[in-house]
Amino acid sequence: MAKINFLRDLSLEKDLDFIALLETHKGNYTHDMLNDFCGGREFFWHWVPPRGRSGGILLGVDLSVFVVESTQVGDFFVKFIVKNKCDGFRWVLMAVYGAAQPEHKDSFLAEFVNTCSSETLPLLVGGDFNIIRSPEEKNNDRFDSRWPLLFNACIETLNLRELALSGRRFTWAKLSRGTNL
Repeated sequence: MAKINFLRDLSLEKDLDFIALLETHKGNYTHDMLNDFCGGREFFWHWVPPRGRSGGILLGVDLSVFVVESTQVGDFFVKFIVKNKCDGFRWVLMAVYGAAQPEHKDSFLAEFVNTCSSETLPLLVGGDFNIIRSPEEKNNDRFDSRWPLLFNACIETLNLRELALSGRRFTWAKLSRGTNL
């Protein structure tokens, strides 16, 4: 319950227009739980349940701000085409959860490139790619350059730009076991 309360309070404090949660470990959500996540505001939600012990993507947008024109779901993403209500601007919001297992990373990158390259609208992609871009992103000395090399080539080919973090080096945090959303 503490995570739900934290998310609700953060959503209201920061007046979040969209929320993406990854590694949810849940296959289903009740209306009340989703309502709690966004502080009672009217959000449109879609999720991909986890496969096995990992994964799960939940994406939601505030319907007072956006119209959701379409939803697309893949093995590693949830994508909304949205239109801003204030000015009619159309764009794509995509949450990804990349394969953690090396044997699935090729499939993830192929789906990522195919999905992004087929878009003609401006695209905002966020999530956990489960691939680092350089050794400096590691907190230890173990570094395998294969996946970063491929991932960086995908980012360059798709003409994506990384948004820099503000105030922290990593986006991950250790959470206690058994307290999944």
